Amino acid sequence: MEKIRNLLDEEIEAEFGSLESLAFGSKEHLTATENLATLYKLKIEEAKIAMDFDEKAANREREEQFKKEQLAEQVKDRYFRLGMSAAELILPLMFYAVWMRRGFKFEENGTYTSTTFRGLFNRFRPTKK
Repeated sequence: MEKIRNLLDEEIEAEFGSLESLAFGSKEHLTATENLATLYKLKIEEAKIAMDFDEKAANREREEQFKKEQLAEQVKDRYFRLGMSAAELILPLMFYAVWMRRGFKFEENGTYTSTTFRGLFNRFRPTKK
């Protein structure tokens, strides 16, 4: 793109140089003026294309950054959900273990004589119904 821009600038300068040596209103002067106008139009179109290209590149960079941020958020969310699932499983098991130890310590003789521990023992199931 830079090469094309430089070539257009050089050609426009050369056309301006040749325009000064021509007589005003002559056929050659009109042809040189038309050529100069065409070169300027090409330069303007090239500038628009370059601007569009730069804008598209910037948009691609923004999209890539957004996707990276979105992926990072998804990873955080995934780890949070995994932690919550683990807590849903581990916390009730810890609770059951504590109550079971207390109950077994209370019932050291091997029989479940207390109605409280006997009732709780039936409800200690680490699985969902």
